Amino acid sequence: MNEGPEAHASAQLVEDLFRREYVHLVSALIRVLGPTNIPLAEDVVHDALVSAMQAWRFGLPRDPKAWIIRAAHNRAIDMIRREQRHRSFLPELATTTKLTDTIEAALAPEAEGTSQLAMMFAVCDPGLSRETHVTLILRWLCGLSPKEIGQAFLVDTQTIDRRLHRGRGRLRELGRLPDVDDLPDLDTRRGSVLRSLYLLFNEGYHGSNPQTPVRPFLCDDALHLTELLLQAEATAHPDVHALAALFCFGAARLSTRLDERGVFVPLEDQDRSRWDRARIEQGLVHLGHAASGDHLSRWHLEAGIACEHAIAPSVQETDWDRIVGFYQFLAEQSWSPVVALNRALAVAERDGVDNGRRELIALAEEPKLTRYPFYWAARADLERRADRHAAAREYYERAIALARSTAERAAFERRIESLETS
Repeated sequence: MNEGPEAHASAQLVEDLFRREYVHLVSALIRVLGPTNIPLAEDVVHDALVSAMQAWRFGLPRDPKAWIIRAAHNRAIDMIRREQRHRSFLPELATTTKLTDTIEAALAPEAEGTSQLAMMFAVCDPGLSRETHVTLILRWLCGLSPKEIGQAFLVDTQTIDRRLHRGRGRLRELGRLPDVDDLPDLDTRRGSVLRSLYLLFNEGYHGSNPQTPVRPFLCDDALHLTELLLQAEATAHPDVHALAALFCFGAARLSTRLDERGVFVPLEDQDRSRWDRARIEQGLVHLGHAASGDHLSRWHLEAGIACEHAIAPSVQETDWDRIVGFYQFLAEQSWSPVVALNRALAVAERDGVDNGRRELIALAEEPKLTRYPFYWAARADLERRADRHAAAREYYERAIALARSTAERAAFERRIESLETS
């Protein structure tokens, strides 16, 4: 068996294709079969992918995507015919001709965006928790298994299964996936969708998985789904452009966040010549469209901060005054300990280390920060820059004790080593 780089690349290609087609086909089939038949839709897609794995053992077909769609189409028609006496299907599946035409249209690539959009707004039901929203998006719109989702959020698979069960139950009550043009609570659901996509992006950008804290494919999925919202008139909105801009600026830096040993590289040490300029330009276009609205959302402010970092030639040449201003607005709009922490670091750059240090010390009693490794790393960084090495070491050690991954721990250990050589 060929186990060289070409075989590995081919296996990765098939894995990516399967994940994308799982998302496409499950959304399409749930839309046409109705949420009461989610297990049936998942079985159809599972069978189609297993058939592909068996048929492709000796080589890929000319058009793998078309092959899988045809396999899912045939399998769906077989299963619906077999189950019609025992299950309730939508009226458009009542006759053989309608059944074939409806399945054909639902699985067509040009219907992919509509199906995923309907699925996204259905799973972000206000009656479900944010954790359940993200879990359902990761399962049905990103194609992650319950085990993979559990690893991402450091919870067991049973917890994920319970969230999926709650989601299926709520979707069953809907009867069919909603048409986003007719949703009476579109604005509320859009807010839930954007928050879920933000969490999804963060899980890829700097997630909780101890082995792989940076997973670019989750960032790509979050950006893809966000831009999907912009393709429909009902869901396109300046807030969506702002979130897309934020994702573009973050994604542009992904390749420099870890070094060759898998250790996090701080912003000041990242090679800015390797940042993805096309992504930054894409972000600037989204930010321009975001300015057409009549209000300033959290996404606008965070995108503004990310933009200043992305376009600055260096840390020293960054417009820290604008960044502090954005953080000030953000704190007034939706204060959190992490927002206050980041504002303090920006103040340190603008007004000097001692000013930032005072703001960090004032946050020392915040319960969420006492176990947040980046709070202690931030304290340590400012002590190091003020040549108070003993205090810096103490805080780096606290950060190491709280580190969530090897990549974080090694980055903090390097800072301690730098104290001994400076």
